[in-house]
Amino acid sequence: MADYGTFEQFRQKYPKGNRSDNTWGSRLEKIARAIPDRTAFIQGERELTWRQFNERVNRLANALLDLGIKKEDRVAIMGFNSIEWMESYFAASRIGAVPVNVNPRFIPKELKHILEDSDSVTLILEEEWIEKITQITKDLPLLKHCIVMGDNPPSGMLSYDGLIGKYPDSSPKLSWGVTNEDFAFLFYTGGTTGYPKGTVWDGETRVRGLDIILVNAMAPLFDQLGNLPKEAYPALKTTIPIPGLGRFIVSDFGRRVVSSPVIRALIRRLMRRRSHNKLRYRLSGGRMKLIAVAPLFHGTAYECNFSLIGTGGCTSIYLASRHPFNPGELWETVEKRRANAIVIVGDAFAIPMVEELDRRKYDTSSLSSIISSGVIWSPRIKKRLLEHIPGLLVIDELGTTETSSAFTQLSSSAESEISKLRVKLASKGDNVTRVLNPQTGRDVRPGEKGELVYGGYTALGYWKDRAKTEKQWKAIDGKRWFFVGDEGTVDEDGYFHFIGRGPTIINTGGEKVYPEEVEETVKTHPKVRDAAVVGIPDERWGEAVTAIVELKEGEKATPEEIIDFCRERMAGYKKPKQVLFVDRLPRAAAGKLERKPLQELATKMLGRSE
Repeated sequence: MADYGTFEQFRQKYPKGNRSDNTWGSRLEKIARAIPDRTAFIQGERELTWRQFNERVNRLANALLDLGIKKEDRVAIMGFNSIEWMESYFAASRIGAVPVNVNPRFIPKELKHILEDSDSVTLILEEEWIEKITQITKDLPLLKHCIVMGDNPPSGMLSYDGLIGKYPDSSPKLSWGVTNEDFAFLFYTGGTTGYPKGTVWDGETRVRGLDIILVNAMAPLFDQLGNLPKEAYPALKTTIPIPGLGRFIVSDFGRRVVSSPVIRALIRRLMRRRSHNKLRYRLSGGRMKLIAVAPLFHGTAYECNFSLIGTGGCTSIYLASRHPFNPGELWETVEKRRANAIVIVGDAFAIPMVEELDRRKYDTSSLSSIISSGVIWSPRIKKRLLEHIPGLLVIDELGTTETSSAFTQLSSSAESEISKLRVKLASKGDNVTRVLNPQTGRDVRPGEKGELVYGGYTALGYWKDRAKTEKQWKAIDGKRWFFVGDEGTVDEDGYFHFIGRGPTIINTGGEKVYPEEVEETVKTHPKVRDAAVVGIPDERWGEAVTAIVELKEGEKATPEEIIDFCRERMAGYKKPKQVLFVDRLPRAAAGKLERKPLQELATKMLGRSE
């Protein structure tokens, strides 16, 4: 038996665990019954109601059953954001199979690792990636079926559209149950430091966890309601999911009521309660229109999109051109579809969005928020967005693939200065957090640096990796905690000030430098469009802090200019010792910086051997 290679090694028991309330199949059925004719998904000119989406999911689910897919079989999905991606996910979930996310930009060796490691028996993919897959299928004996999104697959593969057209839209008849305690998702990490790792989720931790993630994300909105700019009120009225509530809470009386700590605590308790009943869906369904720009195979978009579907039946919008990102198309879609929210991953998306707004004016009056997670989002870019859209709420979320926690910082045009990432920690409730001193294992004092650890709804562990599971999840005071490696300090008011992620620390001359901190400073240089910082092996320093810089179009700069700029703004040991210029900074499809390829690039540019 493979080490941690069967779900039984992860299975948990829950009160009323034989129920199906916390499964995606159950949620979809409830939404489709409650609001069948409201818009569920939009992509380009295509629109599906919840009834139509549910029927197509049933057709695909019946097809998967006929292909011999059984409970807990892994079904991999390889593609960028699309209605078909969501249909594939829900169809697998409906029959108790396990969706597996696959980043289509991975090279064949990485793709083989995920499909082999997950024991996937079926792959549903966009036709653009057929050539990559044909290079490795002969080495994947467990992979029985490849289903190509479209109607013209190559020989040996199946047509997605053909299957949808062939099978009935009735709910599939199963000879097994699908419950909260069953294997629900095998979610692979981004793989920026070695091969991706599969995180294991059951229905309770994944589905219910994403209910609670919205509670945490909404808390800063109610906490800061009294300080929001009046420009934000019109969009908030239409965004808050219950009709009339938005109008009330942005009134003078409403803001006074919500500013009460007792009322805020009551709102949080009500939000934590059963959030997926018919009344909730009828009140809120379709009021929130979310554009997921970040890819669904990445935690940021997945968690945001699925939490808004599960708790309120939101309308999901995907861009017609799936990849690469087209900022003009995004703003045209906001204007045409009257979108309320956008989810991105940091500067990789935000910079071209701002540049497009510099070039052309769009109607953004419906937009209430832009949400980012996964990487630090530069304060200067936030400020430029707020100058273009004064009523916008800019939201940072601190989280990780392994948890269902998101701790939110909200910024608006009412602030004279946009602060660095600072989030309120949860000391009680479903997703508690702590910051521990790594030497003593005790909670840090205000001002003391420590590591953020997550409790509550987290993954059950890493697939086929007992050692890594036992290293990252540890029991403290009888509870299970996930140690992600985020480091920072806690202030007197219980806010966590993020500094950087431990595994990326640069050790230079015996001093520890967080690359995120240096990147943030370099990006404030008026000539810099984007920047990354890595440590390069150095005889004198051990590692030399090295900045890889992408300048704004038409700008010129010297390494000395960037170094001098940093010298005035940080301790001497933190400033870059060398600066390299590139035409375009390479990032992963999800917008994250990939440190190892960047180190290899810098080493090559400096003419050094690794």
